[in-house]
Amino acid sequence: MLGLGSLRQMSKGTPTRNLLASSEQGTERGDLSSRVLRNLMERFDSRCAIEVLERATGGEIYVCGGTIRRALFGDKLSGDVDIMIPNGDDRAIEALDALKIPFDLNSHHHRRYRWNILQIELFQPREFFHGFKDVATALSYFDLRINALSLHLGSGHILDPFQVQSQTPVTDPGINWPRWAEMSLLHVVVLAIRLAKVMHEVPSLTLSTHDADRLLTEVVPRIRECDWSDVCQRFPQGKDKFLQVFSTTVLGRVRLIESDRGSREFQTSLESAA
Repeated sequence: MLGLGSLRQMSKGTPTRNLLASSEQGTERGDLSSRVLRNLMERFDSRCAIEVLERATGGEIYVCGGTIRRALFGDKLSGDVDIMIPNGDDRAIEALDALKIPFDLNSHHHRRYRWNILQIELFQPREFFHGFKDVATALSYFDLRINALSLHLGSGHILDPFQVQSQTPVTDPGINWPRWAEMSLLHVVVLAIRLAKVMHEVPSLTLSTHDADRLLTEVVPRIRECDWSDVCQRFPQGKDKFLQVFSTTVLGRVRLIESDRGSREFQTSLESAA
């Protein structure tokens, strides 16, 4: 496992392309941390930003969320990077502020920086929902288990509170029901939209019948009840269209166990969701 801190030591007086070569070797071995690093280093903006943050913090930052999930499934970096910093450690914030990188506050009051076209969301565990003592416990509250992985930049260690990497291959998004159960109606609908997006992006993902049943009985009614004007920017085509998409993209991809096959009750529930 190769962290950026060790790469930095290796690269003194060495062309940056050797960093990429090291990451490529890790990618060939199937090393998730190396795949994440390679994705970050391939994009010019993310590479520059990560190098600034690594120098400022000594690698004491945690890349999390979609960046890790996409690397897990072999995809490339998207247009944003989520970074968690230890409680009370403001070095990353101070480094970005010193460069006058513009930011605004998102709906959770986390700083969302704009480095050219790259969006960097920076937050501490104590700022995540009702507050957490450290990064590991904050990750345990992420909406999906496949979203709850994080790369400690300095060491290259992957934090994986739900042991997602032990699944071979990873085929379940891992709905984190304790998080969903505590959310307001609006937040549950936001999570449902996010789940549909993830399932669309990763066609190999499927749901257990247990999760599908809970989505049908606990989440779909909230979607129907929601005032769509509150979430229309996330899915502008409207509530009815989203219910169709959710039924096909999420509820339509269930791993049926033998006792479920031919279950008319379950099939009827799926059809009624649309």
